[in-house]
Amino acid sequence: MGDVITLIIDSIKSAASTIKNSSRRAKQGMFACVAVIAILASLSFTGTRIAYKVDYSGSKIATVSSKKQFNDALDLVAQMVEGDDVANAVEEPKFSATVVLGDDINDTQEVANAIIDNTDEIVAATVIKVDDSIVARGEKETVDTIISTRLNIFNSDEGVCTSRFVKDVKCEDGYFIKSELDGERAIEGVVNSLDVVTEMRKTTDIIVPFKSTTQKTNEQIVGYSKVTVTGVSGVNRVTQDVIMVNGEIQSCVEVSNEVVVAPVNEVIVKGTAKTLASAKQKQQAHAAGFIFPLPSGTWRVSSYYGDGRNHKGVDICAKGGTSIYAVADGTVVHSGWKGDYGYCVIVEHEGGMRTLYAHAKQLCCNVGDTVSQGEVIALVGTTGQSTGNHLHFEVIVNGRNYDPAPYINLD
Repeated sequence: MGDVITLIIDSIKSAASTIKNSSRRAKQGMFACVAVIAILASLSFTGTRIAYKVDYSGSKIATVSSKKQFNDALDLVAQMVEGDDVANAVEEPKFSATVVLGDDINDTQEVANAIIDNTDEIVAATVIKVDDSIVARGEKETVDTIISTRLNIFNSDEGVCTSRFVKDVKCEDGYFIKSELDGERAIEGVVNSLDVVTEMRKTTDIIVPFKSTTQKTNEQIVGYSKVTVTGVSGVNRVTQDVIMVNGEIQSCVEVSNEVVVAPVNEVIVKGTAKTLASAKQKQQAHAAGFIFPLPSGTWRVSSYYGDGRNHKGVDICAKGGTSIYAVADGTVVHSGWKGDYGYCVIVEHEGGMRTLYAHAKQLCCNVGDTVSQGEVIALVGTTGQSTGNHLHFEVIVNGRNYDPAPYINLD
């Protein structure tokens, strides 16, 4: 720098000597030259220089050292932008000289980037390649949205999903001429034709129903039933790896099966005894000499005395209209409707004993009648509180109900 300044000072001294000995016009020209030399000396001394502001598309986009630098930037743009019409997409710039510090001049890459950012026909876009073949190109945001939608459309809320295309699909970003890009629908058509594999890890809690087991006891009457252990359903947690193609399940592999809550099986105790009468009670009942109140072979017992619901008699199912016999000689003390019993007959026998015949369809005797053992006193029906044709039969001694089973030989 010192040599340059010395040279400039020597040039100014020489020019001053020449000016002194020159004509007026020559002096004016020489003064101009001296002024230029002085300006250049000042620029060199301060580190400033002459450059060009670039006005492009109505905006100041960069400062270049020369027009050649701008042209070099255009060559770089041509390399960065895909398309056959890059040159026509770029607008003509305007240059204006300016004095700047050396650090204020943009490098060529910065100028190229500024040209791209300010050219409407140049956009950031993405090329879609399938097995290394270009199938579509579009604006980056559009492509990203369409591909994301396609990959995620088969995801399920049932588990954690990961999706990928069956084929090798790549997306490469770059700059392109807008007019040469594919439209949104065209891109959707291409992307939506691609098969998608979705891998899902699915965890499901499965209810395991409890089982029921029955325990029999001869300490309770037939018909007695009681749950002694309440059943509780269990829960198994099953984890599976599921593979789907376009939402269709192709395989499902169980990874684990964990018992979260073990089931508790229900236990039901059921009675098997036809009567709980003691041997002595049975002997006394047999001594009464009763016959069975229905014809043989036409009936079945549906409920015994007691049976867990304080049942006061025995229910004997038979076809509607079947004859009902008096089990022993006696006197009819009731023949008519009796609340839940429906049509009912009550016969009084010797020794303070009574027998009751309920739910009859038809009554065949009247109060005060004397009836003989085996005489038809009513017909089987389902009147009163009844769910089907049957005879409800009771034995009552001195106003107290007894198990009728041993009296009619059901023990």
